[in-house]
Formats: sequence, structure tokens, C-alpha cells
Amino acid sequence: MGDIGKHVLARELFNTFRSLQYRNYRLYFIGQLLSLSGTWMQQVALSWLVYRLTHSTFLLGLVEGASLLPVMLLGLLGGWVADHTRKKSVLIVCQLVAMVQALVLALLTFNNQIEVWHCVVLALLLGTVNAFEIPTRQSFLPELIERKDLVNAISLNSSIFNGARIIGPAIAGLAIPLFGEAACFFLNAASYLSTLIAYTLIADRAPKAQNDAGERKGIADGVTFILKSPAIVRLIFLGGVISLCGMNYNVLMPVFASDILHGDVRTLALLRAGAGLGAFTAALLLASRGKGEFLQPNLGFASILFGLSLFAFSLSNQYWLCQIIIVFVGFFLTSQLSGGHSLVQLAVKDDLRGRVLSIYLIVMMGFSPVGSLIIGWSAAHYGAPLVVSTCAIICMLAGLVYTLWTRKETMHSSTC
Repeated sequence: MGDIGKHVLARELFNTFRSLQYRNYRLYFIGQLLSLSGTWMQQVALSWLVYRLTHSTFLLGLVEGASLLPVMLLGLLGGWVADHTRKKSVLIVCQLVAMVQALVLALLTFNNQIEVWHCVVLALLLGTVNAFEIPTRQSFLPELIERKDLVNAISLNSSIFNGARIIGPAIAGLAIPLFGEAACFFLNAASYLSTLIAYTLIADRAPKAQNDAGERKGIADGVTFILKSPAIVRLIFLGGVISLCGMNYNVLMPVFASDILHGDVRTLALLRAGAGLGAFTAALLLASRGKGEFLQPNLGFASILFGLSLFAFSLSNQYWLCQIIIVFVGFFLTSQLSGGHSLVQLAVKDDLRGRVLSIYLIVMMGFSPVGSLIIGWSAAHYGAPLVVSTCAIICMLAGLVYTLWTRKETMHSSTC
């Protein structure tokens, strides 16, 4: 490689990972990568455990829904807490409670005392933690970098999440046949130490001066802000459909791995890792190239292509073909999710960030338990392939509606 090529490569690498120049963000990045790898280990192990114990798609959906339902019920309160308390303290408490949840799950499984109702209750506890942790963490992110690098930081944050989707399932696929599901739960509990250390070492940013009017702002102000922003309303519409229909294909992955592809937990882990690989690639591309003016008009196309890929996956019963297609499913889903999140972060005011993000996350995660239950019940009656293909078509239609809606709004603005 010549000097010019090396210079271009170095420039691209710096542009992609430029948020890592900030010490606080580096600490956050490393802590999250290790912790989220543990989270994905637990998710694979828990879904496999529930399906192994029950062979019930409905109970798979119930456990998945239980982990997301508290976000819908408590998400607004979590956003208010994020805007009115010291974020680091909230995040540290959340990590400690999540660690205890993983330890209890590990001990029950290790002692062969685990029952499905334990899984549901512990999933509800973790979901309650997430209702406070996620809006706090997302609103904490802009405090770690300068605003000009916000889209890059969000995209790298997505790359952490999706890189963990490769690492976590891969480890789970090796650990479960050798040591059982409990090993993954123990490892997840240990992984929370990384975020606890990171949050402790992150330096506090000097607090901004805030007037009395700002202190009195309540939860309703986030709703008002969203209703006055057509762009955020469109993002919430698209995100809601993807949450309800698209993201929940994961609920039925054990069914595809076991009953359709005739594999075992390693098949499930490889499929989830393949989706993670596609998602990781999308996140890095957005970190390098993503700009607000690019994301806004193209988010609908990402949703259409996600639906098309998911439809193709639902029709395939060949392992190698499913493994290829699932990479595209992960790529286009993350393009939509990370792009939508970036646009919301760019549009919101700092003093309303926690509340607005909590509403967006309620839609993105709170609709998901409803979808999990519906999809789990439907798959038990009509089969997983038909349910997934129907959801894929709905996602394609939502992407088309978003694209036409955005173009109409753009044309209207240009004529005014």
C-alpha cells in the first residue's frame, strides 16, 4: 500500500472512531462492550433454556415480553429521573441490581431449581432496571463527547451493541453444550463489573446553569416537544411498527434453529451472531458516513430492505442460506434503528433529552412485549415462517409510508 493509500486509510479510521479521542467515551466504550457481551450471552442462554424446558413459542414470547413490558410502563418516569438526577449514580445502581438479577438466575439454573415463572419474574426485574438505565445512559452519552461528534458516538455505541451480538452468542454457543446455561448467567453477572468500573472512572462534567422554569418542567413537556416536531412523529411511527413487528423475529429464532433448520444451540448462536455481524457492519458505516441530512430521507429505504431480507429469511429452510440472509437482516435493521436514534438525539434539547428519549424508547421497546406475545401466540397456531413473513411485509409497507411522508413534508417545506 502506497503512502496515499495509508493516508486515506488512516483518515477513514480516525473518522470512524473519532469519538474515542475523548477519555470518558473510551471508558464507556470498553465497559459497555464487555457488559453487553454478557447480556447477549444471557439472552441466548435464557431463550434456549425456556424453549428446552417448555417447547412453547408462547412462553418464549412471554419471557421476552416480560423483559420489555416495564419499559412501556415506567419509561416516562425513567426519562424524568434521567433529567433530574445525577446520571452516573443512577447508572451505577442499575448495574448493581442487574448483576444481582443475573446471579439469582445463575444460581437457580446451576442448582436445577429453575422454573419458567422464575424466568418471567427475573425478566420483569431486568426490564424494570432497563426502564431507568436505558434513557439515563442514552441521555448521558452526549455528555461524553462534543456535539459535532454526536452521530459518530451514537453509531459507535450501536457498534458496541452489535459487536456484542457477535461475541456474546459465539461464547454462549460454546459454553452451553460444555457447561450448561448457568455458565452464561454467571459470566453475565461478572461482566457488569466492567461498567461499574467505567462509570466510577468517568469524570463528571461541570453542571450547566439551569433556571427555575427548567427545574419545573415535567414529563408532559417531552410529549409536547414531540407533538410539535413532525420529524420525530414520523420516526416514532416507523420505530413503533419496527418494534411491534420487525424486532420480534428474534423471539422465534430458537424455533427456526431447532424445528426448521434441525440444529441445536450452536445453530441459534451462529444465526444470532450472523445478525450481529450485519448490524456491526452497519453501525461502523454509519459512524464513518452517517450525517443527519443523509439519514432523514433514507431511513424508509432501510426499513423496506429490512422487511425484504426478513421475508427471504422466513421462506428459507437451508442453513447456509439462512446464515447469509440473516446478515442482511441485521444490517438493515441496525441502519434503521441507529439512524432513527441519531435523528432523535440531534433534534432534542438537552434539558428535555431524557424525557424525549424515554418516550421514543417506550415506543421502540415498550411495543415489543405486545409484539412478542402476539408473535409467540400466532406462531403456535400458524407456524413461525408465516408469522415472520407477515411481519416482514408490514415493515416494508411502513418504510414505504415513511418515505412518501418524508418526501411530502420536504416538498411542502421547499414551497413555503
